[in-house]
Amino acid sequence: MEPQLTREQIAATTYRWDRVRGAGQGITETCWQVFALLVAIRVFQADESVKQFIPAGLGVGFLLSPLGLSLFNRLKLPVATIIAILWSLVAVALFLMCLANSIITFVACIAAAQILASQGIPLLTHIYSNNYPSSSRGSRLSTTFVIASSCGIVFGYLGGRLLDLDERLYPYIFGAGVAAALLYAWSVRNIPSEPALHLGSRNPFTCMAIAWKDLLFRRMLIAWMLLGTGSLMLIPIRVEYLANPVYGINASNAEVSLLLISTVLAFRLLSTKLWGGLFDRMNVVTLRILINSIIMASVILFFFTDRLWSIGIGCALLGTAFGGGGILWSLYVTKLAPPDKVAAYMSVHGSTTGLRMALSPFIGYSVVHFTHPALAAWISLCLVSLSTILFLPLRPLIDAKAGELEAIPVASNRPADRA
Repeated sequence: MEPQLTREQIAATTYRWDRVRGAGQGITETCWQVFALLVAIRVFQADESVKQFIPAGLGVGFLLSPLGLSLFNRLKLPVATIIAILWSLVAVALFLMCLANSIITFVACIAAAQILASQGIPLLTHIYSNNYPSSSRGSRLSTTFVIASSCGIVFGYLGGRLLDLDERLYPYIFGAGVAAALLYAWSVRNIPSEPALHLGSRNPFTCMAIAWKDLLFRRMLIAWMLLGTGSLMLIPIRVEYLANPVYGINASNAEVSLLLISTVLAFRLLSTKLWGGLFDRMNVVTLRILINSIIMASVILFFFTDRLWSIGIGCALLGTAFGGGGILWSLYVTKLAPPDKVAAYMSVHGSTTGLRMALSPFIGYSVVHFTHPALAAWISLCLVSLSTILFLPLRPLIDAKAGELEAIPVASNRPADRA
């Protein structure tokens, strides 16, 4: 039996292996956020009825997260081991995607990979809540995001150049994704964690009831739903706006990769450490409103012009917003939930995220089908603005909640098992 680790040793070990995990995350996210849709457009000539299922896959996975959490809670395995198993299955799905010879098989495989990956998010947030002190969670996670962005930038550039050389070489891109998913699984396997039996209720409906019982959490979810719908509906539309010749830009694969991968991830990387420090020191509602403002500026600069320099600035602002939004999305429930309910709160937050992720691409493509992407941009701006108005009165309530959580003892009577 291994000696029990101190809280400082647990935090240090988690931080070391989570940074390795970030490298795998950066590559796999680039595979399904950009390259999957680009290959569907350029290689398989997929139409809207099929393409919209690619970005929706991750949303379906998040929507199922309360069910996944209830199943994991019946296992005696350490939480990190369950995440490692999920990501080993992600690697299998990406490998099958490399062999796909039809758009239906291709989309089914990428959807399976996204659904499996999303089941691990509440578990990972639970690990952060248990293993990191509240004063440094944002700072430590921001370093992982910096590594993820760095790997995504390099991978995005090389993948775009490879597709420009020969679009039939796309299996090599997703083959790299297989290796990245296995790296993710191996690294997270080494993070100390407790058995999944301690995650919370085994009933997924009990988890969902949290949103009804906690008024502050429910109001946050509603405001976040409007924000997320407005923001997420534009993600596939950005690729369409740049790559589809009907809109007049007809950017090359390398230009699309430079703008939507390299530029976005570069500014996400440059801003992430700043956002991480702000999360540890600033009210989460104030931080959310600041990020919302940056999102709206990026939408205006991207969609209301056909000049690449303006689109580039819009992508830079989008990356800056992603830098803060990723940290805030991953950790904000730790400011609301008691330590033993963080995974349950995160599964509900993930489920509502999944609902908007599943619906938003259909909304965006429906608007674009009948009109120009600029109308989708206007709808997005209205939704983000309304979200900001709803967030404003929640600031003092968050401060009061933080005071309540600080009164809860941090120490746990359960030893942390090495995964």
